[in-house]
Amino acid sequence: MTNCFQYLFFYSFMFILFVSCDSNEDEQVETDLPEPKLIENYYFKGDLDGDALDMEIKFYDISSEDNQNLLSLDFGGSQTSDIEVLGEPGTGFCYGNYACGLVQYDGILYDEILDTAKLYFWDLPVGECALENELTVMKEFLENKTPAYRVFGNGTKSSFSFEFFPKETSENQEYYYSSRFGDNTDATITISSVEEVEKGVYIVEGRFSCKLYKLNDSAVFKQLEGGQFRVKISNNLKE
Repeated sequence: MTNCFQYLFFYSFMFILFVSCDSNEDEQVETDLPEPKLIENYYFKGDLDGDALDMEIKFYDISSEDNQNLLSLDFGGSQTSDIEVLGEPGTGFCYGNYACGLVQYDGILYDEILDTAKLYFWDLPVGECALENELTVMKEFLENKTPAYRVFGNGTKSSFSFEFFPKETSENQEYYYSSRFGDNTDATITISSVEEVEKGVYIVEGRFSCKLYKLNDSAVFKQLEGGQFRVKISNNLKE
C-alpha cells in the first residue's frame, strides 16, 4: 500500500509539473509576440463646421483584431479621357483624372457606417496617350504646390477638388458636398510632400481649406478649416 501511495504521489507531482511548464510556455509565447508596427496610414483631418473631420486608416506589418480598418483605401487608377479630333481617328489628346480617398465599399457588412471622402485631381493634359507622357505630367502637377480648385461646369484643367459624403446618406448618396459646387476663390491648398513609392504611384500630403457645397443647393455649405490630407494616387495608362 505504501508503494502504491508513493507511485501515486510521484505521478501526481509530475503531472502538475508538466502542466505548469506547459502553461508557462504558452505565456512565454504570448509575451514574445512582436508589437505590430505601423507601415502606412492615410487620412483626412480638419474642422468641418465646428465638428472634427477625422478619417484615418492604418496598415500594420502584423494584422490583428485590434487594428482592423472600417474604411478602405481608394487610389485608382481612375480615368483617362481620350478626346479625338472630329473625323480624324488616332489624333486623341489624353486628359488624366485621379480619385483617391477613404471609402466603405458596397456589399460589405459594417458594424458602423462612417463618413467618407475623396480628393480628385482633374484633367491633367497628358497629350498623346502614352504612359511616359502621363508620368511626366503627374510629376509636374504634384510639384505644383498650389493647384487651382475645380469649378463645376467650366472644365478647369489641372485642378483639385474635395468631396465629402456624410454617413447618413452613404447608402444612397442622395446628397453630398463638394468644393466644385460653388465659389471657392478664398480657398487654399498646399501640397507639402510627394513620395513616389513605385512607378506611377505616389503618396501625397498637404493642407487645405475650402467651402463644401451641397449637391443641387449651393446655398447650403460646410466650411472646412485647417484641413490635412494624406492620400495615395496611381497612374491610369499601362506600358
